[in-house]
Amino acid sequence: MDNKKSLFYGWWIAAATFVILFIGLCSGFYTVSVFLEPIQQEFGWNRTTISLGFTIAALLVGLLSPVVGLAVSRFGVKGVQLFGALVTGFGLIFAGSIQVLWQYFAIYIIMAVGLASVSLVPSQTIISHWFEKRRGTAMGIIMTGIGLGGMVMVFVASAANDAYGWRCAYRLLGVLVLAIVVPVIMFALKNRPQDMGLAPDGDHGTALKGSLSTEPSGFTVKEALRSMAFHLTCLIMALFNLVLGGLTMHAIALFRSYGLEEANLMWSLTLGASVLGRVIFGYLADRGSKKFLIGVSWFMHILAFGSLMLASADARTAWGFVLFYGLAFGAFVTLLPLFVGERFGVEHFSKLIGLVGLFQIIGLAAGSILLGRIFDATASYESAVSLLAAVSILSLAVTAFIGKPRRQPVTSPAV
Repeated sequence: MDNKKSLFYGWWIAAATFVILFIGLCSGFYTVSVFLEPIQQEFGWNRTTISLGFTIAALLVGLLSPVVGLAVSRFGVKGVQLFGALVTGFGLIFAGSIQVLWQYFAIYIIMAVGLASVSLVPSQTIISHWFEKRRGTAMGIIMTGIGLGGMVMVFVASAANDAYGWRCAYRLLGVLVLAIVVPVIMFALKNRPQDMGLAPDGDHGTALKGSLSTEPSGFTVKEALRSMAFHLTCLIMALFNLVLGGLTMHAIALFRSYGLEEANLMWSLTLGASVLGRVIFGYLADRGSKKFLIGVSWFMHILAFGSLMLASADARTAWGFVLFYGLAFGAFVTLLPLFVGERFGVEHFSKLIGLVGLFQIIGLAAGSILLGRIFDATASYESAVSLLAAVSILSLAVTAFIGKPRRQPVTSPAV
């Protein structure tokens, strides 16, 4: 068959990564709310204790990001994700046999290792290796796997729990990971296009193994850390997740504070709009300035919180938040890894994006706690909304100041 007429294998990589995130990540990460009440009913543990297991796991996933980045650099995406899928799959199966509290915590700590290994750092790395010109479109495709997978796997877990109980629901999720995700990783993933004699985007004539990218050579971690642009990129990552962390924990209660009975529906539709944002902005990223598009994302954040401020007078304006924040959320999570790859190259991408991931956890933890304390102190979310609007304005300004990174001369011996 004429290779020029065949589908570029990178699109199969994107499809495989979509499946890995859809099932492998979402089965263990987004289904936790399904098991909260049935576990409480069986064991009598309070909700704070049950939630703590997931909170510890979520923190570990972020803290392990740099370690996963190093592992990807050494062992390749395929090896790391295969390990992660096996740990996640068996972890979910063993979760169905929990009898005492320490087992519950141990299972979620173990699953954190698996989820970190199967999630965004390796997924974004492999897309960055396989695509240059169409990287935005490909990144948008795989990121929709998280948005859609979060909805679908929660439905699957809920249906299994209602029909067969929470233990069988856990085991079903584990079997799905082992039966679908593991074979996809084993048989579909290839670490780099050069491993198949191809070049990024399927360009012909440069498909020699080890061929160089058309992009500038990548920054090492040390070089990036000497760059103000990298520090500002980490800052907007932390600020974005401060907003996200606060909303993830408090959005439904926030909507209800405005007298909106459709609070659950509104948050679900917000997440649905984020799927649209991933696709649209992934497509646009291949055709325009990623920095400008990140700025657009922050502007939509501002519009979203402006809509909530107006909701004090007319609660219907809160629906503007659903549209604007949903699109902004989906846009940012798709654009940031593309921006890192564009500004700092892909040669050391897994290490750099893993380091950026540390700031994700800082923001998530701070946002959730901050909004909770504001509400406890004022019995209202109005001050919290004003704060999030201010954070968005600050983030837009910071984004405007992110310039092209320059390598600084090394003045000390390499470590």
